[in-house]
Amino acid sequence: MLFQSSHNLEFEVAEFKGFDPNVKRFRVGTCSGIWKANDSHKRYEIIGIANEEIGNGHFKDVIEWFEQSCKRDCYDLAFMELWNPRLKKHLKKIGFIKKGADMIKHF
Repeated sequence: MLFQSSHNLEFEVAEFKGFDPNVKRFRVGTCSGIWKANDSHKRYEIIGIANEEIGNGHFKDVIEWFEQSCKRDCYDLAFMELWNPRLKKHLKKIGFIKKGADMIKHF
C-alpha cells in the first residue's frame, strides 16, 4: 500500500548544491525546506522549513511524510537548532521533546 498524506500531497526532493552533499531540499505543498539523513544518529534532521501559506494544513503533511519514513526506517525525527517559540510549542503538542536547541521525536 502506498502512503498518502492528509491532503494527498507529494514529497518532492532535489539537490541542495553548494552545501553538504548529504543535505537535500524538499517540498510538500506550500512547505519547503532542507533536510538530511544522519545515519550515525539514526535520525532525519530538518534543518530549515518555511510555509508560504500558513493554516492550509500542509505542515501536517510534511510531518506525516517524515514520520512515515521514520517508522519505516527506525529513525528519529529532529528539527535542528529550532528557535521559533510558536513552532516549538506546536511540536511539543505532537510528541517532540526538547534536547538543547533541537526538538526530537523518537520512533
